[in-house]
Amino acid sequence: MTAAAPAIELTDPQHAALAKIAASIARPGGVAVLCGPLGTGTSTVLAAVAAAMRLHARTVECRDLSAWETALGSGGGELPDVVIADEAHLATPGGLARLLAACRSRGPAAGLVLAGEGRLLTLISRDSRVEQAIQLRASLRPCSSAESCQLLAASALAAAVDGGSFEPVAAAIHEIAAGIPAAMLRLAELACVVAASRGDRTLRARDIEAIHRRLSPLAA
Repeated sequence: MTAAAPAIELTDPQHAALAKIAASIARPGGVAVLCGPLGTGTSTVLAAVAAAMRLHARTVECRDLSAWETALGSGGGELPDVVIADEAHLATPGGLARLLAACRSRGPAAGLVLAGEGRLLTLISRDSRVEQAIQLRASLRPCSSAESCQLLAASALAAAVDGGSFEPVAAAIHEIAAGIPAAMLRLAELACVVAASRGDRTLRARDIEAIHRRLSPLAA
């Protein structure tokens, strides 16, 4: 299955993760894992997965894994065609296996996407039932400098700053935020505010450093 492009801006790594997950849950009962550090866009990809599934007339619901566990414990409601469990790295012992069993017991079986941070892979490795069921693992990483520039060029920053200062400012944002999309977009948003206060719309790398210091006193 080729997922139709949802109306959500994605970086190249996020697009790749979306395509992999969509392919793995194209059939009932497919199981996929999405793993990435905080801020790399797992929630963004999950929203894109949900949008793509709905375009193919499949019911889908995204909840934190703890909410799914609560729902299963209370016997509440029928599962959708695709179950998306975010924050799965916070699963209680046996929680992943219980959710998997519930998805498999549905007729037809529900697709399952488990998403979370690095500890999720450790939890999966401890339960052979879950590990053997997974058909695909997608991971998100910080952006490269080129990917960061592409992301920031698609944001409001490109229009807010003078053309000649965009690349140095984008490079400074990439370096300071270590390529984490959420952190870069936050810095870019504040940079737009500073640029708007200046008639020539000129920003420099040191301006980004000053914004970062105010944003995070621990960085000073």
